[in-house]
Amino acid sequence: MQREKLISRLMNVTALLAVIYLLNMLGNYGLYDGYLDHGEPIVAAAAFKMLDGASVYPPFDGPNFTSNVYGPYLYLVNGLFLGVFGGSAWSGKISGLIAIFISVILVWRSYRALPHYQILLAVIFMVAFIVLFVPYSIWNRPDPMLVMAVAASVLIIRVGTSLPRWVNWVVLGGLGGVALGFKIYGPLFFIPVGMYVAIRDKSITSLLVMSVVGFTTALLPFVLEEFPLTNLLAWFSAVAEKPNDGAMVTKALRYGVFFLLPAIVLLLQRIMMLKSLSKCMSDAETVYALLTFFCAGFCVMLAAKPGAGMYYLLPIAPLSIDMMMRIIDNTREEYQYRTIVAGAILVAAMLVTAVPVQKRFFRALEWDRTTSIKMDLHKIMQAHPGKSIQMAVGSTIAGYHNTLQKTELIYAGNPYTVDFGVMIETSYIGILPSDSLIQSFIECGTDVWLVPKDEEPLEMIGYYGNKIVDVSMRNAFMEAYIKSSSSAYFDLWTCRGD
Repeated sequence: MQREKLISRLMNVTALLAVIYLLNMLGNYGLYDGYLDHGEPIVAAAAFKMLDGASVYPPFDGPNFTSNVYGPYLYLVNGLFLGVFGGSAWSGKISGLIAIFISVILVWRSYRALPHYQILLAVIFMVAFIVLFVPYSIWNRPDPMLVMAVAASVLIIRVGTSLPRWVNWVVLGGLGGVALGFKIYGPLFFIPVGMYVAIRDKSITSLLVMSVVGFTTALLPFVLEEFPLTNLLAWFSAVAEKPNDGAMVTKALRYGVFFLLPAIVLLLQRIMMLKSLSKCMSDAETVYALLTFFCAGFCVMLAAKPGAGMYYLLPIAPLSIDMMMRIIDNTREEYQYRTIVAGAILVAAMLVTAVPVQKRFFRALEWDRTTSIKMDLHKIMQAHPGKSIQMAVGSTIAGYHNTLQKTELIYAGNPYTVDFGVMIETSYIGILPSDSLIQSFIECGTDVWLVPKDEEPLEMIGYYGNKIVDVSMRNAFMEAYIKSSSSAYFDLWTCRGD
């Protein structure tokens, strides 16, 4: 009894500190006047322009080059916050912060029927995943949204509703469809849950219901003109051709241990308990653990794509937590203490591993520089009233980081026709700019282009070691524009005819 009280007190203190730290981290990034990843302003810019009816997935041969392969629900969620609160750095990234915090609440609610210390262990486990994978776990891209959706599915299978069981099937199918609408492989994380429910409820019909509801939910946004399905599929088929990177596989596997271990232990535990292959294959928990393991393994392969990373595993976190809770539940009472200690050691290892990650995260928040860049952009806009202004790249990655504040221009009503962050990806796989895009440069479609100060325009070598702007596009730019002045952070290139 004394031992349980001691564990409970330690868990209480640790959980409280973990949640306070998480809120501090989320608050810091929410108030930060910029972004840590170039993908965030791409998403925010597309979502903001979507509100005015712009297509999120422009065609390859069109004059706009801003597409990304994320699903429509991502832009709908981000667009909601931008539409309600207006365009700003915080409203453009708040979706991820809210989603990941809701995930913690969902984890807490999922285990409300368990002993107090197990609930707290689950919460600490979730926080550990978040801090270990920051900033990927809190940005406005699909990953925190997928974590929230998977956490909600775990809540459904753990707690359910007082309504008929088919209601749960419909809700799970809807969550899977939303996941598909965030990222093309989103439903992967719902396969373990779906099969668990089908075996538990002894119902093939449940799989049919979940599949139909899921695909219907995923397809709903494509009735809007802003989301042309054929264009999205064309972009995805091109981007999917990127080869795997062996070094990325190794890194993903190293972090994948935290996701895989609970599933492996639960799988072995169920095999030892049932002692029969036929019983195992008809046992909901065994199949649940096995499919979670395979899901994690497949994610490791996806994470090995250039431009991807170990954060692809992040949506498995609620499943891994559920595995751990089931391991404890299945352990005989006299051995549960050891199992809880083992789980706590795993979580402690994650928190220790997260220490250098947290240091890098807070060091990367360059508050003064981002505020200065924002002020510089507003001075430029004030000095050029009525002129259309866009952001271009120069010749260095360091200069490119200054262009992440391009959303300030877009939120003020400036055009968004070319995103060089997107071009980093597309140039690597050989997608060339369209003739109509090049023609827009020849015709000075944008009045002013901002290039990082003292850098050659459109000469940057991307993250994959290749020049991101095709020579035909750069030649068109250099023939049409001339450097006219400079600000604190940018050179202003204006049309030669002005």
